[in-house]
Amino acid sequence: MTPVNAITSDHVAKHGLPADVFKDPNTYTAECDTIFAKGWASIGCGQQIAKPGDILPVRIAGQSLIAMRNKDGEIGVFHNICRHKAAPLVDEPCNKRSLVCPYHKWSFKIDGSLLNAPRYFGKENKVMTPEDKADKGLIAVRFAVWWDIIFVNISGDAEPFEAFIKPLDEQLADYPKEHIQKISTTDYSGDVNWKLAVDNFLDGYHVPFVHSQACTVESVLEQDDLFLSDNIVGLRLMNGASAKPAKTSKQLPHWEGLKPELRGTQQWFGIFPNTLFFVDPCWVQTIVIKPMGETTTDESLSIYVVNENAASEEFVEERARLHDVLNEVNQQDIELLDKLQVTRSNAIANQGHLNDAWDQVNMTFHQMWLSKMSAASTEK
Repeated sequence: MTPVNAITSDHVAKHGLPADVFKDPNTYTAECDTIFAKGWASIGCGQQIAKPGDILPVRIAGQSLIAMRNKDGEIGVFHNICRHKAAPLVDEPCNKRSLVCPYHKWSFKIDGSLLNAPRYFGKENKVMTPEDKADKGLIAVRFAVWWDIIFVNISGDAEPFEAFIKPLDEQLADYPKEHIQKISTTDYSGDVNWKLAVDNFLDGYHVPFVHSQACTVESVLEQDDLFLSDNIVGLRLMNGASAKPAKTSKQLPHWEGLKPELRGTQQWFGIFPNTLFFVDPCWVQTIVIKPMGETTTDESLSIYVVNENAASEEFVEERARLHDVLNEVNQQDIELLDKLQVTRSNAIANQGHLNDAWDQVNMTFHQMWLSKMSAASTEK
């Protein structure tokens, strides 16, 4: 295993990260403890818990969490453990009026507060007072919701989310994000390190070759690299939506009030560490990358149209076709990544060469990883 402090920025600039960081279990453990626990990582989408009582359990990088919508319509995020002996409360997405621990039947309200603990005082069959319950509610997790994406900061001490996301907010200021409507969320699982999944999304070079149904080689020659902050990179095709074959037989409605010069523009971003985000003139795609182990990654792909009109009955077929096309693209990537995991994690891959014309965004993502892991190693 290559120690983090032995990885040089120069090596990363030329060859990318060393092969063994894509399979080493100690590296993965360090990533969980530093990158995913201390930063802003995404876990899902708000419209996955649309109704009061909806609960979404999530495992991400060694943590078991639940996102819930309470009776007032507000979202909360908590550790998925009972406050007695830490038994998990929820295994699958569900809708409940309360959560009941399967171990000793402690129960919790959807706002996270303790509802009851049966025979808490043993033979002395007293009723628990509010004071008894006050410190026994579910453990809350710091979170923020942006473009319907739920971000969490498990350590609780990352920079304010508004500051973290500000560069991308400014980049997308012309898009009325409050009107997006989710049409589907599809879950995937791959035998691949999470960093390779992110790297692939940021690789515009492969798109016309692996996903010829999505765009042409000529269109990607016009892509612009976007370097927005130490946590956010992306790509832009000013005429990507107009230069590719139509995804639907009838055009889905565009963003309302979008400037004419943006009506053909596609932009996609990697929000470090695990949020992949694509904005088209007619749709939005989010992929939440959820590391399950050093060589296993889950993904949740959510697709949105951009306003209520696009979500109406008039466009049922168009939404279905969009769902099929975007999931076909992602399935192609999953199949490729499962194979790439074997070869990219082999030491021979260290002799590969990044391409200056195409790989600047990918190289920057690798440098982000190196910077954050090196800083954490130094702190120790």
